[in-house]
Amino acid sequence: MYKDFYGFLTYPFAPTFDPRFLYPSDTYKDCLFGLLQGLQRGAGLLVMTGATGTGKTFLLHTLLQHLDEHTHAAFIVISTFTSWELLQYAAHKLRLDIPGHSKAQFLIQLRAFLSTQAAINEKVVLIVDEAQHLSVEVLEDLRLLTNFESAEKKLIQIMLVGQLQLEETLKCPELIQLRQRVGRIYRLLPLNYDETKAYIEHRLAVAGATESIFTATAIEEVYLHSQGIPSVINLICDCALLFGFSDKTRQIGPQTIQAVMQDLLIYTPEQLRRRPTHPQRDATVRQAHGFKCPIYWILLAALAVGSLLGAGLLWHSSLVRHQRQEATPRAAPSPAVVPTSPAYREPPLLPQEPAVQEPPASRR
Repeated sequence: MYKDFYGFLTYPFAPTFDPRFLYPSDTYKDCLFGLLQGLQRGAGLLVMTGATGTGKTFLLHTLLQHLDEHTHAAFIVISTFTSWELLQYAAHKLRLDIPGHSKAQFLIQLRAFLSTQAAINEKVVLIVDEAQHLSVEVLEDLRLLTNFESAEKKLIQIMLVGQLQLEETLKCPELIQLRQRVGRIYRLLPLNYDETKAYIEHRLAVAGATESIFTATAIEEVYLHSQGIPSVINLICDCALLFGFSDKTRQIGPQTIQAVMQDLLIYTPEQLRRRPTHPQRDATVRQAHGFKCPIYWILLAALAVGSLLGAGLLWHSSLVRHQRQEATPRAAPSPAVVPTSPAYREPPLLPQEPAVQEPPASRR
């Protein structure tokens, strides 16, 4: 739709994995380097976490492209499996024909296969995405797989990738042995503002943009509402380009981003404080009946006039009061007299009786 209008060769913010659009942030490079080094060193268990939409799956696809021909990887995304189902699915991904009908028999045949691969210097890697959904029982069974080892190295390497809840799951007392086998947990962080700006400009350039499309203030709005999450950045920018196409404007400003946020129903506390009641897009709109003063300035002017009138009334009232005090002769101040009532007496704190009681008067 808007691709031809902006002169793009492809859609710059498509949600699909395309290595051409890779923008490696600092934490992206750190995580990728750490995971590759862990695989190279033969680590039995690697863990990476990150918030939703930070690009964990994108990074895993990049990692798979860096593996050599001597590494066999089973990439599993379905995380609702039981441990038995997960092992069978992993065997299918590795193109193994293991006819074991029981879990014990399957594990015996799997260990034999792994030993054969290690003997010819072949690596086997099991990558589980969305691992935060795995149960404690499945995670413990995966730990037992890391016991498959020879005298020199691990026979299988396991990589757990998931959202931040995975870190909390690994703290469970039942998984203390699993946690002790994890060296460092790599965490993929959102982009900062400079990285968000570079990310947007990089994707536009790869798509074939020859001029600046998003203004600096528009990029600030995108960062504010997306909090640097790449998937949210893609969603906002793609919708903003669609709005710009419908308004026939080739430059996206902050009002368009605000209108996008209202349509997408993506709200943050900061946005609720800044979002106008009726956000307008950036297309130039001319008033047919001349200049109309915005309601904001009308209210501000009314508030200023009211404040001036109130201050004038207070000054006039103070002046009149002062003149009356000057006209009235001053009398000498009399000491304050506190009237006492004979009918009222302060009650004692405690009931009191006279120390010596006089006998009653005798009657004559």
